[in-house]
Amino acid sequence: MSSNNTPRTITVGTATDIGERTRNADAVAVSAIPLGTGAAVVDGIGSSVEVCRAARLAADTAAVVAAHRGAQAGIMAAADTMPDYPGAPNAVAAVVSVEPDGRIEVAHVGDAAVWTWSPTVGLFRWTAAQTVRSHIVHMRTNPGLTTAARKHLAQFADAMDVMDDYVLNGLAYATVSTIAWTPLRSSDAAVPLVLLTSDGVHKPLHNLDIADVIGRHTDDPQALAEALVNNALAVPLADLDEVRDNATAAVIRLD
Repeated sequence: MSSNNTPRTITVGTATDIGERTRNADAVAVSAIPLGTGAAVVDGIGSSVEVCRAARLAADTAAVVAAHRGAQAGIMAAADTMPDYPGAPNAVAAVVSVEPDGRIEVAHVGDAAVWTWSPTVGLFRWTAAQTVRSHIVHMRTNPGLTTAARKHLAQFADAMDVMDDYVLNGLAYATVSTIAWTPLRSSDAAVPLVLLTSDGVHKPLHNLDIADVIGRHTDDPQALAEALVNNALAVPLADLDEVRDNATAAVIRLD
């Protein structure tokens, strides 16, 4: 955070690619006004026309609201665009807001991700994926588990990668209590880069891969966003039956 309240210069880059899906259900949006900057990456669940439209509306809404009311309000406004009824579209989302003095807020639902990077701390992910896999991994850290319980949870090992595709929360049924919201202050906000990614980027790319791409495009947010997407789509698929997912990234640079 700037100690003398001098406004930070903010530049943004975005990129998205359909991958090998029938449609691109990812959406990315940025809104910059004198009160702040809002950015959103929304990953629609499915590839129908309705899901794609809903993701686009949610991303636009989240970015506009986050720019002047913060990331938490932005993601809840996006949730209000997706009423929950049988067969209704759903999506996961990551939203970031940056105020002129450099204060940053992060909000997410599902498995969309938000990261920060600085030359001193490196790459740091602020969002924990709300997926079945992540839930089981967390359960296995419980020191109170019995031997039998550990044995039962271990049986999921072979299916863990598949379970990472099943989200436990989405915009259609998100509430203030179920979204994740984090305000970044002091040294946590004193970073030059904030990244938002859909799982089409951060699943194929390991943290070291993302950090390597950042190192080659630190000063150019648009080039960095495009490189993240392109590198993710270039990773060989382990399963020949799999198709490349939509891949989307937004990069905010603070000078």
